[in-house]
Amino acid sequence: MSETQNFIIIADNLSLDFLNTQIVDDGKPKDLLNNFEDFIEWSEAVKLIGPVQSEKLIRDWARQSETKKFFSEVKEFRRTLREMIEGITKIKGVKPSTIKMINGILHQGYGYHELTKTESGFEKRFRSNFDKPQQLLTPIAESAADLISYGNPKNVRKCEGSTCILYFYDTTKNHARRWCSMTACGNRAKAAAFYERTRKKI
Repeated sequence: MSETQNFIIIADNLSLDFLNTQIVDDGKPKDLLNNFEDFIEWSEAVKLIGPVQSEKLIRDWARQSETKKFFSEVKEFRRTLREMIEGITKIKGVKPSTIKMINGILHQGYGYHELTKTESGFEKRFRSNFDKPQQLLTPIAESAADLISYGNPKNVRKCEGSTCILYFYDTTKNHARRWCSMTACGNRAKAAAFYERTRKKI
């Protein structure tokens, strides 16, 4: 389980890690994205941008009049993705409005391909270029598009913790992952099972 600046990065999928910015803490819902700066810090935590880009975006955009509107778009996109993922886990279709939103974000773009000389020949590499905060949503939308296009819906899982709301994509060999993290919900479940076995022996 990797945690950076209180962000939980455990999903093996960027769009699911985006959903996981909403958690349950001490039995109460908690939103880890409360403002524009939080979203930029999350983008750095998941390595979409580096510290220099993060500081630049906050410095250049934090006080812009458009920032509040953009942050509302971030929250709306997350709400739409959560609805989509909940539908996927229940073997339901994806709404046309969701596809339209994802495509709209994909059209924004955020970089370019570049041909680079290597020791063995040439290689095409993608160079990300986040000039505007809106472009940070594009790789999240790409991740969601890949998930529904190429992923196995059966491997999109919600943690089995009784109060946990975190999602992950199960990449384990036997697809037997049950918990967001063995150090969190997994350990709690083990402890509860041990307590129950011990209680029955008394």
